[in-house]
Amino acid sequence: MERSKNTKSLTTKPTADAGCRINIEIESHGDVNIYNCTTPQPSPEPYPPCPPKECPSQPIAPGQCVPLTLGAKPKQSQRSKLEKLLANNRVPSALAASFFHVSRRFLEGHSPANPLEESAFSVLRSLSPELKGVLSCALGSFDSLPSNQRDRLFASALTLDPNVPLDANTLAEAVAAELVQRVGVQVFDDPGAVEKERPGRNRFFDPSGGESFEVQLRICRVNGLRTNEFAPALSPGDYQPAELQQQCEPILVNGKPQLNCQVLKGNCPGNFLSDDTCLRVLEVETGQAVVLEGVNFISVDAKVRLAAQAPGTVTREVDAHVVGDIETPLNEVINGVTVSIRDCRVHDRLTFRVPDDLPPGPYSIQVAMPNVSGIPALGDPILSNFQFVNIVPPSTARFQIASETLHARQETSPAFFGSDEVRVRVSAFPITASLTDLILGEEQRFDPPEFGDVDSDDTRDMTAVLFSHQEPITGLVMTIMGYEIDSEKAYREQIDSFTDAFLHYLKIALGALAAGVLKIGLKDVLKFGLKHPLILAIAAVVALAVIVFLALWAPADLIIEDELGFTAVDLAALTSANFPAPALATYKTHGGIEVNVTPADKGPLQYRERREYVSEDEDSRYEITLRYNRVA
Repeated sequence: MERSKNTKSLTTKPTADAGCRINIEIESHGDVNIYNCTTPQPSPEPYPPCPPKECPSQPIAPGQCVPLTLGAKPKQSQRSKLEKLLANNRVPSALAASFFHVSRRFLEGHSPANPLEESAFSVLRSLSPELKGVLSCALGSFDSLPSNQRDRLFASALTLDPNVPLDANTLAEAVAAELVQRVGVQVFDDPGAVEKERPGRNRFFDPSGGESFEVQLRICRVNGLRTNEFAPALSPGDYQPAELQQQCEPILVNGKPQLNCQVLKGNCPGNFLSDDTCLRVLEVETGQAVVLEGVNFISVDAKVRLAAQAPGTVTREVDAHVVGDIETPLNEVINGVTVSIRDCRVHDRLTFRVPDDLPPGPYSIQVAMPNVSGIPALGDPILSNFQFVNIVPPSTARFQIASETLHARQETSPAFFGSDEVRVRVSAFPITASLTDLILGEEQRFDPPEFGDVDSDDTRDMTAVLFSHQEPITGLVMTIMGYEIDSEKAYREQIDSFTDAFLHYLKIALGALAAGVLKIGLKDVLKFGLKHPLILAIAAVVALAVIVFLALWAPADLIIEDELGFTAVDLAALTSANFPAPALATYKTHGGIEVNVTPADKGPLQYRERREYVSEDEDSRYEITLRYNRVA
């Protein structure tokens, strides 16, 4: 049975000689699909279950290729799942599209044409006849999608003629294109922005008519943190803790090491506020990108000047990649008067790469904009005020990420249908990147049996090392996926087995990309030093492939989704006694899961946090506690 969250159902037990009978009362504001058994079977049990059906070769209902059992918790419709994906995702999945193309070639009896297809076909050959029926059904669900929706979810470049084989280079080009678009969305809010610059709109005014102290070439944010030039102006109390410079010292509390942090006032390493509160100076690794957001970035020929602070003497001018805001209007009307918009509602962006050979230390940064404003009085170039970064060498430390517990603050609704059966899968990959190459390391997977009979307020042990490394890394990506699956063992096994086959294919595909072909099409991203956005994009690529794959066939509801990406500098800060714990964070995933990140405790070499996953459709709240360790 499939129903919406607002549906109510009452099931009464049949008498011993009544076979399989159910009385159902339904109130629903959404789709309701009910599938009954057609032939009750005699059984010595007092209340015989309906007999399971073979997996169909076509969906029972859109997106359902495995029949549900009586007593299973209601499942979301395919339409509901796809609506969330369409609303929360702006870039189609290449990996999921590749799987369905390879599956089509396999089912049509084509011979594998290359090593990638040979490995993929080997996985598909190993499927039981029943699961091959699920594969055919899932492909039918893929084909039944309206073309406009299919192209928004699956990379059209890989919707190939079945007679055309899929090779590693073709797959790499499609995945690289997806990564470039995802970086564009993250950094510039535009999928095409990495490949094409554009100037912002000219909002300069001529100051020669009278004295003016208004900043015209304004830097509002540095890597997302608001600056002292943010407008409309902020009071000191408006800034977040993560935006302020803090000094931390390790102390013992009840015998446990913790950090005691205080906001600095006076003698600031960078800019400061009206009450002498110091604004944070970001640590930036050599070779890494810095993203500036502001007003009047009106030329794609802009440069950024870096100058070492005393006693340093190094200065450098580097190219910038400019993507201007073309949506915010030039003017607005206030009380009948037309005025210019020159505050931080404008989102002009530029990014520049910190040179690899810069000596570590604090640096000022200043935008130098060619004067194409038409106002000679502004000088040429037009210079911004100073902001500051602290440049550090690449980290050589070693890190470990471990999970501790899974906690059900609130199980999926309705609770009277029984306990949750939760399957959690975690994949992590080390990343190393240079100016020309990106290397995706071998997958580290945590894939335990499902957590069965989970009720509200239950806590289950989830002790495991999710990621570790011995060689230096640029960063890592990690995906955490959790589903509430059917309560009957046979159907859980069908869902798990077919999902395992897809994950095996995913491992093969990622292995082909890790062989070195993924650098195709990523030169601009690597050249700009956009390592952190690229790492997050890789996590999104892997997670989205799993989500859209499952949405097409599986009666399993997404209750946990997370896409984590860390640079080595991020991990060093998380596990350092020199930095406070991160601020609370909230965001929504591609599958519509709200993620709330809450620091638990922080001490020297270790940081713990709780990551809560809220599904509005399932009315569920699950938490996973993670621990980050610096081990060398």
